[in-house]
Amino acid sequence: MGFSDELRALSEQVKRRMPNVKSEEATKQALILPFFQVLGYDIYDPSEVQPEYVADFAKKKSNGTFEKVDYAVLRGGVPVMLVECKVAGSEPQDADGQLARYFNATTTVKVGVVTNGTRFRFFTDLQAPNVMDPAPFLEFDMLSFSDRDAENIRAFTKAMFNAAAVQSYAEDIIYTQRIMALVDRTLRDPSESFVRYLLSEIDLVPGRVTAKVIERFQPIVRRSIQSTIVEMMTRGFQQEIASDGATVAGTAGGASSAAAPTVTSGGASEGAKVVPAAVIAAGVTGATDSSPGESGRQVVTTGEELELFEAVKSICAESWVKSPVAYKDTVSYFGINLGKVQRWFVRAFFNGPNKSLVFRLPLEQVQLVARGFEVEAAPETFGKARVYVTGPKDVEKLRSLVLLAYEEEVKRGEQEPEGG
Repeated sequence: MGFSDELRALSEQVKRRMPNVKSEEATKQALILPFFQVLGYDIYDPSEVQPEYVADFAKKKSNGTFEKVDYAVLRGGVPVMLVECKVAGSEPQDADGQLARYFNATTTVKVGVVTNGTRFRFFTDLQAPNVMDPAPFLEFDMLSFSDRDAENIRAFTKAMFNAAAVQSYAEDIIYTQRIMALVDRTLRDPSESFVRYLLSEIDLVPGRVTAKVIERFQPIVRRSIQSTIVEMMTRGFQQEIASDGATVAGTAGGASSAAAPTVTSGGASEGAKVVPAAVIAAGVTGATDSSPGESGRQVVTTGEELELFEAVKSICAESWVKSPVAYKDTVSYFGINLGKVQRWFVRAFFNGPNKSLVFRLPLEQVQLVARGFEVEAAPETFGKARVYVTGPKDVEKLRSLVLLAYEEEVKRGEQEPEGG
C-alpha cells in the first residue's frame, strides 16, 4: 500500500471514530498519533516521538508544574518538530499562539504543527529566524484531501523529512498556492491587465487599448477561456475512452446524441434548460424534467444549480472512491446522485430566499462536520439534515461533508442489492 493509500485508509478510520471522540486525550489516541504513525514515526518510542515535552523554554506555573507541548518529534535527541493538540471539533488555530511560544524558544525546531485531529496546520519561520510565522504555510484536512495534498504531506514523513530544507519547501508551497489562486481567478474572471496582455499578444486592436475596448473584450475573453477548457476536457475524455476501447452512447434523459446540449453564453432565454458541454465532456450525466412540474410549473435548471453541481463534482473527484456523479432537477429541489435518482447524496433547495443543502447523513454527524453553519433536522421526505448556505460557493467550506456524503452513498450502494 502506497503512502496516499495509507492516508486515505486512515481518513476512513477517522470518519468512523469522530462521533466517539469527546476529549483531547481521545483525540490524541484515536486521531493524531495514528497520523504520525502513517508518516512513519514510532509513536511508542519516546526518543522519536516524546509526549508532554518539557524543554528549557518551559515556564513554571503557579501550581508548580511546567508548560508542556503535547508532542515533540526528535532527531538525534533534538526536537525538530513540535505538535500542539486540540480536542476534535474545536478550532485548531486557537492554539497558534501557544505553539508560537514553544517554537520561538526552541532554536532546533523548524516545524510547528497545530491540530484537532482532522485539520493539521504546519508552520515554520520564513519571516524571521526562530520566530514562528503568524500564518501556516500548509494546511491538511484529513477528512478531505487531494493527491496533491498527500504529496505535500509526504515531505514530513520520517523517511523524507529534512529540517534544513523546510524553509525552501514551505516557500515552494506558498508560491504554488498563490500562483494557482491567481490562475483560478484569472480563468473565472479575467482582469483588465490580463485582457490587455492578450490583446497585445495577438494584435487584435489597432491603436490604443482604452477602457471601452477592455470592457468590450472581457466577456469575449471569458467565453474563449471557457471554450478552451471545454475542448481540453473533451480531448482528454475522448483519449481516455479510446485507450479503454470504450464508446460513448446516448445522452442523459434518453435524448439522442444529436440533440446533446452545448454551452451557451448569455444568449439562453429565461427558463431554458442548459447543460454545459463540460459536463458531457467529463462523462457526467444530468437530467431535468422537461414536462411541466407541480402546479403546472416548468422545471428550470439555474446557473447557481449548475455551479453547485460543478463544485460538488470537483470535490468528489478527489475521493479515493470513483463513482460517476449526475444530477436530476425537479420543481422542488436539485438533486446530485451517483447516476440513479435514488442514489442521491446532496439535494439543493435554491429556489427560495433561504438556500439550503440536504444530506441523508445523521444530524449529529453533519453538525460535527459542518461547524460554523446553521444545521437542523430535515423533513423525513427530503433527507435527514439540512445545512443553510448563502449559495453554491459555500460548498467549498463544506468539502469534508460533501466527500463524506458521497463516499457513504457509494458504500451504501455497494452493500445493498441491485435495485435496492
